Amino acid sequence: MENNLKAILKEIKEDNYEVPATIDVNELILRMMDNIGSLDIELREKLINSTMYHLIMKNKIPDKKLIEVLKMSIDKNHLFFGIGEKGTDSVFTRTFSILLIPLILIKHRESNFLSKEEIKVVYVKVVDYFLKEKDLRGYVEHKGWAHSVAHAADALDDLALCSEIEYKELLYILEIIKEKVCISNYVYINEEDERLVTAVISIMNRGLISDKELCKWINSFSNYKKTGLYPEDDNLLTNVKSFLRSLYFRIIKLENKKSLVEGIRKGLEIISNFN
Repeated sequence: MENNLKAILKEIKEDNYEVPATIDVNELILRMMDNIGSLDIELREKLINSTMYHLIMKNKIPDKKLIEVLKMSIDKNHLFFGIGEKGTDSVFTRTFSILLIPLILIKHRESNFLSKEEIKVVYVKVVDYFLKEKDLRGYVEHKGWAHSVAHAADALDDLALCSEIEYKELLYILEIIKEKVCISNYVYINEEDERLVTAVISIMNRGLISDKELCKWINSFSNYKKTGLYPEDDNLLTNVKSFLRSLYFRIIKLENKKSLVEGIRKGLEIISNFN
């Protein structure tokens, strides 16, 4: 079945992602969703993911069908498939399902086909997933990208850009980002910090959260609690430093964010001298 799907998707890719008239697009989408976490790297990353991207971005999928795909992507068989597991292959289903969310939200911001209630449901699901995801691996040897934190950050970023997401939701996104940064059991090595910072920048640009509140949030990173264990404390410090440095260099040239830049500088100074 996978080989047959690969052949179809290769043909579509070679024809600039035009689906032949002989192919039922709805059936094709269902087959791709059924195989979205395939362990075949080519099928998962270079065919299913890229085909869904082009079909969505080129408006080849009607709004009504996009809503169905969105609901499917956040269900128990996709975004929450095997949730809580670590080191298993279920992570690929979760992390490639969440990649569909930003694409659909981009199209929504163009044509406003999702209701506020539907956006809020997506927000709740993504936040729930982000907090429950325990498999933090980036690139998995012989199996390709898992990248759960980076992919989730992309979804949080596009949610933050939606006008339906308001002050309290944006504030909570900042809190869960901090929670995901301040971990001691894993060191992020695949630029997860940069993807998380992108979401933070989008939140800043909404203008709903004051610089005073943002400074308070930034300052809170220097209050992390040490475990007294090695390498756990070192892992935690590395993650916090990487995130704050990434945020620092993204906003350092912004004239209206000097207080935040200074807050980050002081925070880094504190944790760098922390004993």
